Amino acid sequence: MSQFSQRVYSTLALVAALSMAAASQAQAQARAVPVSATASQPSAMPDHLISARVRDGVLTIDGMVAKVQLNYDIQNTGYMYFFVPGVGTAVVSMGPLADGVKVPDAFDGEKLAFTVDGHSVELSNEGSSLLEKRKGKADVYVRLDRSTVAISRYPRMGYGDTTTAPYVWPLSAAQPAGKDKVEYAVTPPPVPKSMLPQTASSGTPKQ
Repeated sequence: MSQFSQRVYSTLALVAALSMAAASQAQAQARAVPVSATASQPSAMPDHLISARVRDGVLTIDGMVAKVQLNYDIQNTGYMYFFVPGVGTAVVSMGPLADGVKVPDAFDGEKLAFTVDGHSVELSNEGSSLLEKRKGKADVYVRLDRSTVAISRYPRMGYGDTTTAPYVWPLSAAQPAGKDKVEYAVTPPPVPKSMLPQTASSGTPKQ
């Protein structure tokens, strides 16, 4: 066997040995990882569920209007979601939330307001309290999920029963019939003859 062939054979043998060692190490690590880290477990529902009635709601982020005319009927839901582009998804719960920060009096009558990662988020209702089964003020817990930072270029609002992505982003319902804006069709009066275009030869208005 030539010297070149011996070098090739030695290189191939070394690559094969390294591949087998890497595969064995990967299998050992997989056996060592607990099941909870490899598969997402169902989220435990909080003790206090959210029942909210949003009518002609306005979502603002850092004082700037992000969405308007939001209409949702949220019944006994575990969590609300607010996506902030470039930041992530704020998961809001009325019960203690893992890695969550307590925000006292976040629900206050017609609005829900909190701050996450230095950004203020506010959902305001029109004419009625957001919470259906609780009046006045209520605390919430907020956790920021940064893994969703790139899901969209636009803010979102949603709700559901999980604390991990993918989240549910229901579309806003149609505006209630009582809030429909009535538009009247009016036939304009005819244009006065003095305002009609003139012909160059006669100076009489075109009909």
